[in-house]
Amino acid sequence: MSTDTDTTVQQDTAGIRLNVERFLLLFRLIGCDTLTLIAAETGLTLRQVRRARNGGVPGEVFMARTVAALQRNAGRLAEYGHAPPTLDDLFVVTTADKAD
Repeated sequence: MSTDTDTTVQQDTAGIRLNVERFLLLFRLIGCDTLTLIAAETGLTLRQVRRARNGGVPGEVFMARTVAALQRNAGRLAEYGHAPPTLDDLFVVTTADKAD
């Protein structure tokens, strides 16, 4: 017989959000100053870009294409003193305690 007790651990709710300020800055530096241009550069839809910019949860395709597009433009970013971003540079893990 097991002597383990069933203890339920409350989990934090967690998510990933776009660092909108950094995202917009880096894309502006490579000449994408509208969401339409960002969508074209990343190969995403305008809807996907708008949703992430407005606080929606970005999917892995959004994340990968965003980082890849900026890495392809490393030379242009370097002209302004910026290195190509990593996932950690553009996305933030958010947590909030669950209500009891």
